[in-house]
Amino acid sequence: MAEAVVSFVLEKLGDEAEFLLGVKEKFEDAKRELVMIRCFLKDADARARNGDETLALWVQEITDAAYDLDDVVSTFVLTHEAEAEAEVEAAATKGVFDKVFDCLLFKRPIELHKVGSEIDKILNRLSKLNQNLQSYGVLRNNNVGDAISSNQRRNDLRQTYAHVPEDDFVENEGGMMKLVTQLTKKGNSGSPFVSIHGMGGLGKTTLAKEVYHHKQVRKNFNCFAWVFVSQQFTSKDILKGVLIDLVSDPREKKEIGKMERQEKLAEKLYDVLQEQKCLVVLDDVWNTEDLDRLKAGFPKTETQRKILITTRRRDVGEHADTRGFLYQPRHLDDIASWELLKKKAFFREDAKSYYEDMEKFGKEMVKDCRDLPLPIVVLGELLSTKHTVDEWEAVKQNVKELINKGQSNGEQEYNTVFAVLRLSYDELPYHLKPCFLHLANFPEDYEINVKELCRLWTAEDFVPAEDKARECLMALVDRSMVQRGRRSSIVFGRIKTCRMHDLMPDLSLEMGKKEKKFHRINFQVPGESLPTSNVRRLAVQLNDDNVDGLPRLTKISERRLRSFLCFAPKVRNFNDLMESLFNRFNMLKVFKFEVISEEYDEERVHQIPEEIGKLIHLRLISFNDCGLLFLPPSVADLRCLQTLDLRMSMDLNSVDLDSLRSMNVISKLDHLRHLYLPQFSHLEEDGFRLRLDNLTSLETLVNFNPGYCELDDLS
Repeated sequence: MAEAVVSFVLEKLGDEAEFLLGVKEKFEDAKRELVMIRCFLKDADARARNGDETLALWVQEITDAAYDLDDVVSTFVLTHEAEAEAEVEAAATKGVFDKVFDCLLFKRPIELHKVGSEIDKILNRLSKLNQNLQSYGVLRNNNVGDAISSNQRRNDLRQTYAHVPEDDFVENEGGMMKLVTQLTKKGNSGSPFVSIHGMGGLGKTTLAKEVYHHKQVRKNFNCFAWVFVSQQFTSKDILKGVLIDLVSDPREKKEIGKMERQEKLAEKLYDVLQEQKCLVVLDDVWNTEDLDRLKAGFPKTETQRKILITTRRRDVGEHADTRGFLYQPRHLDDIASWELLKKKAFFREDAKSYYEDMEKFGKEMVKDCRDLPLPIVVLGELLSTKHTVDEWEAVKQNVKELINKGQSNGEQEYNTVFAVLRLSYDELPYHLKPCFLHLANFPEDYEINVKELCRLWTAEDFVPAEDKARECLMALVDRSMVQRGRRSSIVFGRIKTCRMHDLMPDLSLEMGKKEKKFHRINFQVPGESLPTSNVRRLAVQLNDDNVDGLPRLTKISERRLRSFLCFAPKVRNFNDLMESLFNRFNMLKVFKFEVISEEYDEERVHQIPEEIGKLIHLRLISFNDCGLLFLPPSVADLRCLQTLDLRMSMDLNSVDLDSLRSMNVISKLDHLRHLYLPQFSHLEEDGFRLRLDNLTSLETLVNFNPGYCELDDLS
């Protein structure tokens, strides 16, 4: 992770020197120190992860110093760019045009001295750390950057597409045919419910997909639906998702999409399931309460429809219907485990000279995976990049070492699997590590919109552009560390959503804590503590019982927070909370506050406080479903803003004119690329027009309404 941070900072600061006249030499010295340090970080990071506490401390200090250099320089540049433009505009009215650099160099000596002193302090820290690494015997790596090019070559060779069925399935003990038989039995007798249960990583979802696409199953039913339930879901979304899959008429699909009342959706689904011969898959149901929230739409009466459930808990299947068929997949046997590893590792049996040795190491490693499909798949993806006997032996040894370290923590099977998954993280190219760790910010099994994720990674400076972010995401998908979700109906082979499943969220969260730069607070967990310091990225999760925990965030001592993500069912004292957060965390680049609620709350109508103008580094603001209807003039100070999301799930029928007029401040955001407006279909105020004519960089515009937006502005 330290290597990623240093590389990103060096790339970002490459063009900043021209703005630092007077301190340019110090700035370049600090950059040179970072370049030299980066050559040692691969070895230092590896040794730190393996328990070297001294190196772990130094790596942490290097990361902090790189971030601090970025903070100092970017704050200075943004502040003085704005001041210089203001001075030039003022001078223009007098007929005098001072150059911007003159303003910076000759009119700001105190500020230049201050930033020079701060760079000096960082330079001294970096010089000392550089000496420490060399004297400690850390190995130098002069091939920094090779990881990206080699990873790109690997992606080109292994490109996969969403329309191609998954190839992770290896039949074991005839489980698939048992399920197919249960689903295709003739007659209406018995329960409509069939469930697959077992621990994470056992391959439940993969088995369900094989059954879902089996030719006998496809012949037996007239319509099909697959929905992913997870821990974080709304009943309305699940019911709507099933219905849209089951109906075929496009007009009926559109009508269902507009339905908001949960009882109407449940009634509609109940009727469809009674009339049609359907197969519905509810993937990843976590507990019996979740089933109870959905049961109004799923009749237990004896009909020809079938409901297939995947879950980690046996009692979920029993709760659905005591007459239902329960199936627990067994662990793979040795033969099936080896076949799966060969398939994922692209193992070449025709390479006779080293086949026997690699087979020996491979079979030992699948035993370490406890014959569970998930770690075998992940291990196979890792081994696909290793082409010699020595490399396979090294991976085997690393797996053994990580397993031995975890044996003392109890839950031996879990820790064994986790050790294999941990190795997949350790072997990631440095530029993919922050992307993987960032995924822990989302609630477990949350369906992540890929476009929004790419914009988040770009705003965070993990990647230079959104197309590169998508490449990084697909690299994680290829390694089976991220799962595909829904596919695009427009771009062939492209995915619209993704998620992390089974044990991968645990891995991402655990490694994020070790790196000490990513922190997730789940107030649903009793006794959850606030981070103390050195946290740059913070995610918060709440439910109805602990929403009052939000004000505690203003007590966090770390003021250099770069991103803040919050998922909450509702908000109390919204304006006061936002004002406190904006005053405290003025280094933020990303601010995402998403309200997740079953029903619309009329009280969710708020204003953004004036203090938001202090967050001059902001690249992305998302107030999804927060009911924001007033933008203060200070929004115009957000010179770096690229994404503004003000969407709401409800269409407001009446909006006051002052709130509408306040939104015209958007026209001053000339770097804005993606704009998501609230949906106003029935405006009562005549004559209002939202100005968009200055948004020359705009690429995305959602909820455009010609009733109050000028179409000519977009030309």
